[in-house]
Amino acid sequence: MIGILFGFYFARSVSSTGGVESIFSNPAGFSRYYRGFLLSYNLSDSTYIAGFSMGFFGLFSSGKSTTYTMSLGRGMFSAGVSFNDVEKRFRYGFLFTPFRHLSLGYYDRVLSATLRPLGSEMLELSLDAGYDSTYYVKSVSAGLNFRNFMLSASYSPRDDRIGVGISLAYDRYMASGKSDGNLMVVFGTKKFPSRIGRSAYVKVRPERVMEDKPEVMFSSPGPNFYEVMRDMDRALRDPFIKGIYLDLSEYSFDLAQTEELRNLLRRARERGKKVVFYSNFYDFKRYYLASVGNRIILEKPFGAVSLAGLYMESFYFKELLDSLGIVIHAEHFEEYKSAVEPFTRTGASKYDRQQRERILRVIYGRIRKEISAERNIGNLDSLFPSAVALTVEEALSMGLVDTALYRDEVEDYLREYFGTSRSLDVPGMKETFSYEWKGRGRPIVAVVFAEGTIVDEDVYNPFSGDITIGENLAKLLRKLRKDRRVKAVVLRVSSPGGSAITSDIIAREMKKLAREKLVIVSMGRVAASGGYYISAYADTIMADAFTITGSIGILALIPKTEKFLKKTLKINSERFVPYPHADVFSTRPLDSVELGALRKILKDGYFRFLEVVSQGRGIPVDSVRRIAKGRVWIGEDAYSIGLVDTLGGLLDAVELALEKVGRGAEVVVYTRKFRGDYNPFSLGVLQDLLDSRLLYWNSWDWPQEKSISDRLHP
Repeated sequence: MIGILFGFYFARSVSSTGGVESIFSNPAGFSRYYRGFLLSYNLSDSTYIAGFSMGFFGLFSSGKSTTYTMSLGRGMFSAGVSFNDVEKRFRYGFLFTPFRHLSLGYYDRVLSATLRPLGSEMLELSLDAGYDSTYYVKSVSAGLNFRNFMLSASYSPRDDRIGVGISLAYDRYMASGKSDGNLMVVFGTKKFPSRIGRSAYVKVRPERVMEDKPEVMFSSPGPNFYEVMRDMDRALRDPFIKGIYLDLSEYSFDLAQTEELRNLLRRARERGKKVVFYSNFYDFKRYYLASVGNRIILEKPFGAVSLAGLYMESFYFKELLDSLGIVIHAEHFEEYKSAVEPFTRTGASKYDRQQRERILRVIYGRIRKEISAERNIGNLDSLFPSAVALTVEEALSMGLVDTALYRDEVEDYLREYFGTSRSLDVPGMKETFSYEWKGRGRPIVAVVFAEGTIVDEDVYNPFSGDITIGENLAKLLRKLRKDRRVKAVVLRVSSPGGSAITSDIIAREMKKLAREKLVIVSMGRVAASGGYYISAYADTIMADAFTITGSIGILALIPKTEKFLKKTLKINSERFVPYPHADVFSTRPLDSVELGALRKILKDGYFRFLEVVSQGRGIPVDSVRRIAKGRVWIGEDAYSIGLVDTLGGLLDAVELALEKVGRGAEVVVYTRKFRGDYNPFSLGVLQDLLDSRLLYWNSWDWPQEKSISDRLHP
């Protein structure tokens, strides 16, 4: 249904204008709020104005003349210029919003100030002063904005004239009327804020989503995991949203993300929202998620349910390496640091088997318990783990699913179940804009992502989606520490570790940051080894129950290929060594002296790791060592032994930061920006693309602000 919008009060003050209406007051406002098309008609003299604004560029015509406009905005400052083809004159405008309560403006010899005494757009008080040989009060105005019903009033002392305006708001369209006979209709490219809504349900098709979604070239990045979860949470808190429908046919969230999503949906269901799932196949992870729903739909006729469980599989290459003549020198601290085992053993050690089986038992037990608590299944013991594959009929008879439908029957079922045919896509609700003056003097809760292997530089492969963590994370943390607006930092860590040197550089910045700001770490699916190292100094570490963390240890793996080159490839080598051990980095195997030196370096690194954890967590070194030894821990166990402070997801971490900093703080997402360091005319362009660097925003390019504003009804 096409809505009709009667919008924001018409032709506001020079310092409060924004959006397409800025043609009447200040072109600097075109880059603010929204873009759209405008039609204005004056009843008293039958004149009209028609035009459009695309934010940075606008074009307006009255039939007798055409006005061209341009506007650029960044942060709290925006500037604009207009040119009329009849007057042949440029006019310049500026807007500056240093605080959330104050905006200053200038346009064509008019200085203006607008106050928002309530801190929101509900009430605006403006004073415009003109200049004509001397300054004079041009107008005093006030605006009341109740979203769907808005009033404005102004007084011009020089003309002794009072003007009033009335507006209504709904959907994407806008119209206003004023006492001087002006009528205006605007067609916005985004939805206008509204307190009036129609009942609907949310549709989501969860697929693979990165923790950090970089901006690639000139394209706009898609939503990252936090933004997807935030939008779903905000939507499910809306009184007009009846519930949510999730199609899991292409589901690929990891297990920790699945737990976070499940907890969000469970809380929504407890608030009275309906939760419906659909898929052609439910494996162990998908069914764990779906078990929290009010309804589980399985696709006809060949849908299936499998509750066979979870497993890990490792491959061991020692026999292959031995047959090729490749010698592997491996050292590790301590016995549970098992990443070297695939290259040094033909099977798992008892320590690695112990930690892996423990992790699987905890995951399996928790999921089984959660499913049992949600679904009334009498023969649950016989289903786990014997239900390798169940047909539609078997799944229905056992009560695993509630109904089976063909795909084209689902929409009718949802319409009847939710009691409405209207649906909204998530994260499609970003179309709603806000009149809020964002980030102006408000404290900031910074959400930062540390996703990928830790190496020396940040690299993103746009083809595979692989991403790394480099020293630019340390630079960003340093910048946040020096920014007085930032009161808290939530660092989302999803990393198996990597470079000890880079990890220490980042951890050092985390330590400095935690001395001055509130620092909360939210652990994703894996935050182990270096991923834990960079987390240790946080004030609070929050992990999911299924997070893999710990692995407090260190290792080195050095392949030597002298025998392989000679016996397998028939390549002979000759070394020229002026003094002992000069050829330590050549193809020959290491001797006992060199192996001893390697072990000494690793031992020093291991005890440095223990010291960092001891300082960060406030645990004696001896106690840290007892739970270290390179062992990985599942989130539940990590909480019980003190490696993490509490269990929860990313939204919980942000909520905790807001509780401590204050609800008035603004949540700002700091994601990374792709920069291609390649020559398109070079022969190695493909390789250059694969190695293109990914940088954090530098000092002159501050992160785009993405507030946690309500996407439907602020």
